[in-house]
Amino acid sequence: MATKTLDAMAAGGLHDHLGGGFHRYSTDAAWLVPHFEKMLYDNGQLMRVYARAYSLTGNQDYRRVVEGIFQWLGREMTSREGGFYSALDADSLNEQGHAEEGLFYVWTPAQIIDAVGETDGKLFIDVYGITEEGNFRDEASGTATGHNIPFLAGPLAEKAEELQ
Repeated sequence: MATKTLDAMAAGGLHDHLGGGFHRYSTDAAWLVPHFEKMLYDNGQLMRVYARAYSLTGNQDYRRVVEGIFQWLGREMTSREGGFYSALDADSLNEQGHAEEGLFYVWTPAQIIDAVGETDGKLFIDVYGITEEGNFRDEASGTATGHNIPFLAGPLAEKAEELQ
């Protein structure tokens, strides 16, 4: 049961597949839509749990999760003065300068391709369930926004085999 839970957390939208680390909690039963805030203490505890799971199982996916959290902590949560920040806010500023929840963490297919190029972008879109309609819905109306929360659309090992 523990590994099934860790697998589901690592595959879903709770896990930031691009930037590393985990969002604070999920707002839906499928663990797709997170509350986009990231907390230092949550990620520290999750890094320890995934490291322990890796040491017990040898599952390379757990090692990759630990490395992603570690890199995120160093890049995003370490201050120049040597301390650590406690959290990253859920809100990001949009083009008009207004705070919008999760904007930094949701993507359109075009944004993915612009960020990493055509070949890698198409691969990422396939592996992480990115669609034109989007899987992220407006909180008030429930309508599709055209933005996506990356999640593993299937086991990574199966996707790798498909590409061979």
